[in-house]
Amino acid sequence: MRYAMHLAGDYAPDGRNAMGATIQGYGGSQLSHQADQIVIRLPRKALGKEWKSLTAHLFEAMGQQQVISSPQRVMTERGEGQEAPRWKQVSIDVLSWVLFLLKVPADHELVALWQTIPWATINQLCAPLYQNAHGGRYAWAPAQMVAILMLMFLYGVAYETRTLAWVRENIVWCWFCGLGFFGSWPNRNALYDFRQRVGPELFEEVLTLAVLACVEAGLVNNLLVSFDLTSVVASGHRWSPYERAVILTQALIRYLELCWAEQRPEEPMPDALHKLAAEVAMEVLPHKALDRVKPERVVESVAQWDDQTDPQEPLWQGVMKEAMEEVYLEEEPTEGPLLEVTPQAVRYKLIRVAKRLLVRLPHTRGDLDARVGRTTDYTWFCGYLMGFVVDSLSHVITAIVLAAGNIKQFKLFPPAMDAHRQRVGAPQATAIDSAFDVPQIHTYLDKHHIEGHVTSRDHATPADGGYGTDRLEWDEDRWILRCPNQTLLKPKGKDRQGNQAYVGTACHECRRYKNCYPKGQGKPKQFILNPVTHRRWQENRKHCLTEEYKAAQDQRFVEEGRFGLAKMNHHGAKAPYRSEDMNLIATLMIAIVMNYRILAWYKQEERKAKH
Repeated sequence: MRYAMHLAGDYAPDGRNAMGATIQGYGGSQLSHQADQIVIRLPRKALGKEWKSLTAHLFEAMGQQQVISSPQRVMTERGEGQEAPRWKQVSIDVLSWVLFLLKVPADHELVALWQTIPWATINQLCAPLYQNAHGGRYAWAPAQMVAILMLMFLYGVAYETRTLAWVRENIVWCWFCGLGFFGSWPNRNALYDFRQRVGPELFEEVLTLAVLACVEAGLVNNLLVSFDLTSVVASGHRWSPYERAVILTQALIRYLELCWAEQRPEEPMPDALHKLAAEVAMEVLPHKALDRVKPERVVESVAQWDDQTDPQEPLWQGVMKEAMEEVYLEEEPTEGPLLEVTPQAVRYKLIRVAKRLLVRLPHTRGDLDARVGRTTDYTWFCGYLMGFVVDSLSHVITAIVLAAGNIKQFKLFPPAMDAHRQRVGAPQATAIDSAFDVPQIHTYLDKHHIEGHVTSRDHATPADGGYGTDRLEWDEDRWILRCPNQTLLKPKGKDRQGNQAYVGTACHECRRYKNCYPKGQGKPKQFILNPVTHRRWQENRKHCLTEEYKAAQDQRFVEEGRFGLAKMNHHGAKAPYRSEDMNLIATLMIAIVMNYRILAWYKQEERKAKH
């Protein structure tokens, strides 16, 4: 661009021009700086071929009064009633408005998305949480806060601070959030306060809005839904096996010190108990990295950590002390002083205490809620399990769930399906993998009349290598159980859990006896199982051979693509926050942006078809 600067008048003592300055550009374009204003002049020649397009857009916009109906007016409009909160009003200057008009394409993805989201409804949902109707500071409109978070999760921006910086730099993002170039801007504290104020409950309601909008658009039919889980790595330092052993030893030593102080306050606790605590910690935490570690080394590390502790103790140490005190109060006192109890009795007691502590102690530095879990028999991670319920028609996520990584996966299915049922009703069928082939899930599906396409789980093989309960078959019409040789099994006693023993009636003459019971030595084979759950498992195993099951599982594999997109584009691989509640908000935001993107695309295609 060719330009020349013409200066006129005197300069102020600080070097600034007191009278004015002019910058001249191509085609007679000009920017003039006066004492109280800046004037920009754009002749037709400067714009060239864009002149007709620009003037047409300007006249059309002014004719439709788009200056009045700009995003900031919609997103910051105060609700009805005297108790309605007061939102900060963002004034859009003409320069910002013209730049939005020129640089925000009508067919941009964010334009379609903005037109799809009910911003005023979001403000109404949050209104009861604000008490500034008659005084106090004006608050940033919840719609604008949600819009900023949507950009963060829609495009996978690493941090909220970076998202806010990019909103300032990107014209389309600035327009999407209802902000102008020369007004006030929210900072990271505003977003933090907003998340803390509204909590996950508000974002659950926003997800409900998105799902119901998809239902209304015909994008959800509730015939078949899939549910699955994926790991989300925590945003924190994962303790190594050795560090976890040190922390657990430290907690056990504190526990022993409390017991010792209560029994023999006048005597110091012997070092032998410190070593015992380290031995128990490494026994409860079996890991190959600890195989060659000596207990004395762990005790030394505990002492070093105690010496290096900051006067303002880290959060994890506070959690450790709290967990230790809770377990101490829950445990029954040792029978007699510790030195008078047999070493084996003390060890057994410490093992029991260590297992209870292990569940409560933090697994990472930085995120106290994250836990070490596994996705397969050999793959470990530290963080959370994130689950989606996905409708098969248009891949809409109807419900989500998030929990610490060490939870049993099947426990997350009922709350996720409950959330789905509350939004759109019980589905006709669901497709899930073998992690959910447990009695509790079959009972849940039968109770709510949901057909389950559940991948069958193999039953454990007996230790002697013989036949297991998966080889048994029930009579279709009667409660009669037969062995692999089709011989009747005789039921015996039943325990309180409903498990019953079944004994072979013709083992002595069975040709399969050696394979069935290698260490039987002529004794009849005995199987122990729950008749109700075993028969239900067997019914499901037969169902897995049907074409209907295979088609449902094929569709489930398609829906797993939601996890791939979430991990690749929307913060699904690593948790952006450092607590379970905040990462639950992150999971909800992932589902919200993915659903609204589907809905916006559908409505955009619908508008194109009409025109």
